[in-house]
Amino acid sequence: MDRRTFIKGAFAATAVIASGSARASDYGSGDEKTIHRLTDRSNPSLLEQKHVPSINAPEVIEKDTWFDVKINVGYLQEHPSNPDHWITWIKLLANGKEIAKTEFPTGGIGAPQAVFRIRLSSSSTLEAVEHCNIHGTWISDKVEVRV
Repeated sequence: MDRRTFIKGAFAATAVIASGSARASDYGSGDEKTIHRLTDRSNPSLLEQKHVPSINAPEVIEKDTWFDVKINVGYLQEHPSNPDHWITWIKLLANGKEIAKTEFPTGGIGAPQAVFRIRLSSSSTLEAVEHCNIHGTWISDKVEVRV
């Protein structure tokens, strides 16, 4: 390592420390604003198969009764979880608003899935959003839950 590379690295590390603790999303693409969607359900790319989240929730529920919503990352193939490639977080949205979130430790030691126990007072549209440290942020198809 030459001196210039070392100085650049030291400066970047100091900036991260000064700005607060580093998060897993600070690595890889880091692009959490661009949200990727499934483009063609009849011919999904391998990337889409492993990154588009799926939601398993009941179609009909009783008002204000707790129920489970299971989210798997990779609607056709489970997302890999290893030290170089992992899911940093999964969020659950109801009618476009975040209602639940879980974060995963750096390094792929957590399975790429989440279960949220929620209750709704009216019919809602659920969506799952996840962030991969390499491939960015992905959103599921919408799932309607009727009360």
